[in-house]
Parts: sequence; structure tokens; C-alpha cells
Amino acid sequence: MRECWEGLRDSLPQPVNQYLIKYIRDDMPDDYVGSSIKWSRTKNDAVKLILKKLPDPQGVCVFKRGGTGKIISIEQIEQT
Repeated sequence: MRECWEGLRDSLPQPVNQYLIKYIRDDMPDDYVGSSIKWSRTKNDAVKLILKKLPDPQGVCVFKRGGTGKIISIEQIEQT
């Protein structure tokens, strides 16, 4: 019975969190800082919603709507 419950627990969906993603874009003025709020299960999933692929090790990324830039921060927004 215990194995059955553990298998069921593992198959339940994870909670969805809200993430604030701050970024800069190469095609905007130097003082521009963009932000986006996305709902997802993980930070990587949230970033994938605005990027074509995950950033390279230097942090350079390609956005889905075109252009390149850099992710500054990814913060989970606490639910109240």
C-alpha cells in the first residue's frame, strides 16, 4: 500500500509559482531594464517562456520576439 501512495504522490503536479524575470536588451538604450512576470513550476521553465533557448554560460540569450540580451535576475514572487 505504501508503494502505491508514493507512486501516486510522485505523479501529482507540482505547484505553480510566479517568477519576476529582469533582463537587458542589446537593441535598447543602456539604462533600459525590462521585466516580465511568468507562471511556471521552475525558474528554468519561466525563462524558457521568454527565450528561444536557455542562456549560455556568459548569460547571453536570444529572446523569442527577436533580439539578444542578458538575464539580470530571476526572483520567485511569494504568494499571499
